[in-house]
Amino acid sequence: MNKKIIISFFASLLFLSQAAKAEIKVGGGSLTFTAGVMSQYIARGIDQNSDRPSPYVSIDFTRAIGIADFYAGIWSAAATGDNFNREENYYAGLKKTLGIATVDLGLNSIRYNSGNRNNNTINSVDGYVKINLAPEKSPFTVGVTYTQNDSGGNVVSGVKKVGEIYQEINATYDAKFAVIGVAYGENKNDTDVTTITLTKSLFDINFVGAYIKADRANTTSSSLTKDREYLTLTASKTF
Repeated sequence: MNKKIIISFFASLLFLSQAAKAEIKVGGGSLTFTAGVMSQYIARGIDQNSDRPSPYVSIDFTRAIGIADFYAGIWSAAATGDNFNREENYYAGLKKTLGIATVDLGLNSIRYNSGNRNNNTINSVDGYVKINLAPEKSPFTVGVTYTQNDSGGNVVSGVKKVGEIYQEINATYDAKFAVIGVAYGENKNDTDVTTITLTKSLFDINFVGAYIKADRANTTSSSLTKDREYLTLTASKTF
């Protein structure tokens, strides 16, 4: 994706931001749509699109079901690898707020469009638990994430398992001019990732600037050939 396409994409987001928001009611819940572009698609410290910008879209459904809020969605982004150029995520889960804590329990099916995307050998399913603490009237939040992958990780030399478990601790602070975020994540035997973000909404478009430092957790099994640092910018519009 060249710079003209990126500028055109941002211009399209700005145009969409001027449109009136229309909540779509369906099945007793609501639908939202998001379109965005990432200057680089970095997941758990690993570049997913050959250091190129990655546009993405998603559709999300939410509905209160009494004991919790149910959600489900589809997310798709440009991603490159052996015989594929797109990644698709199909996810569903439950969210429940208990005082200052929000608990999120769900599954995320990750598919790649190589041949029959349902039979790609690198497809996998993540099961995750997220807990976020947001004290009332406080500018701080603190959260933890635990993710278990069903693939058993990538086998290296017939022994090592990479990326089967991902765990993260994160926090945010609302500094008025922007929301500052920090996170530290460990992708088992693969990467240790430190992330600092600045999030700001302008013209109804959400901008996220990020500094990402990815270190090899294991020099023989890591997906990275060397430690890496990234500076990324993401812009998105939900409507």
